[in-house]
Amino acid sequence: MKLTIKNFLTILLIALVVTACSSDDDNNGNQSNDEITKTEVVENYADIVYQSYLDSYNSAVTLQNTIEAFVANPTEVGFDAAKNAWLAAREPYGQTEAYREANGPVDTESDSWSLGTEGQMNAWPIDESYIDYVASGTEDYAGSYGSIISDTSITIDEATIAGLNEGQDDKSISTGWHAIEFLLWGQDNTVPADNLAGQRTFTDYTTADNADRRALYLTVSTDLLVSDLLALVNTWAEGGAYRTVFENLDTDTALQQAINGAFFIAGDELSSERMIAPVDSTDGVSASGQEDEHSCFSDNTNRDVFANAQGVINVIYGSYGSIDGPSFYDLVNQENATQALALQNAATDAMTKINIIGNNTQPFDYLITQETSDDLSGPVMQAVEALFTLADEISASASVIGINLN
Repeated sequence: MKLTIKNFLTILLIALVVTACSSDDDNNGNQSNDEITKTEVVENYADIVYQSYLDSYNSAVTLQNTIEAFVANPTEVGFDAAKNAWLAAREPYGQTEAYREANGPVDTESDSWSLGTEGQMNAWPIDESYIDYVASGTEDYAGSYGSIISDTSITIDEATIAGLNEGQDDKSISTGWHAIEFLLWGQDNTVPADNLAGQRTFTDYTTADNADRRALYLTVSTDLLVSDLLALVNTWAEGGAYRTVFENLDTDTALQQAINGAFFIAGDELSSERMIAPVDSTDGVSASGQEDEHSCFSDNTNRDVFANAQGVINVIYGSYGSIDGPSFYDLVNQENATQALALQNAATDAMTKINIIGNNTQPFDYLITQETSDDLSGPVMQAVEALFTLADEISASASVIGINLN
């Protein structure tokens, strides 16, 4: 009899606790105590931007040190080490592309806090003859001007090469990742089926004409890139010039800017400019489409594509490296679980298809010879279609939380 009473009292106590919790939930009006707020999402986004720029800067410093060691003692081993450092540094930088078109400092030039250095860091495609020698007859669009390196009247320093960037037209690029890439790999004049990157040799920095000026250009252009990245780290740091501006924006405005960057990369820059354009320009056999590849000298475009797409995913899910916080996806899921699932499915599908490109044993320039932009059977155009769908779902998801992406 005592055991029965004890069980009854235990059940009664549990019932009272459950009733009390239910009453508390009713008083909160369907909102749980751990509901994600837009302010939290904005703060987490700023943390991710800062950390990814810091990682990019640190990897660029490693590249800088490796290049300095090579220039001081040019050897084939040192040259290969510099190339590998460039490839490694592209991985974190590629993910930062999702912060473009977000009215932020990297590509805004109209405010006191802006840097506007995106074109100085990552402009492409480039007329490589603007910087250094090219093989005769290999560049249909190459200008008739002499290269910067061969023109000894030009002083090679950061201010000069920065001032010469896009000096003739939008392909006369003198700075940034792809200028450095060209100085490391040289032209890629092989056919895609050969699966070879550019074949520049380290002797271009020892016994070749203009070896000393070429070495100086390589170090100066790398120093400028490191400086540009450090400026982005500093402005996004706690208390930094733009971080302060960003944190004082209207929350919906800050969130709109953050989401728009991911929307832009998925639906335009990556899908159209970096994937469809080279597909359309290839003839299926020769190296023609390589000129519109993002990293055509090193054959690293497949990894560029992956990193750019990963940057979009980082923004959607509020996650990067060890950072995993309140996200755009969380806000959408709180408002409309159905739309959140559509966003999640689109993101998963896009990255599944992007992974096929990013981890392919064949380089991007070979993959694009196997398809055309009106053929959706190949891996590149399948990924493009998935990115378009993802962009649509990003826009639809933004609308659910009261954000309009124009």
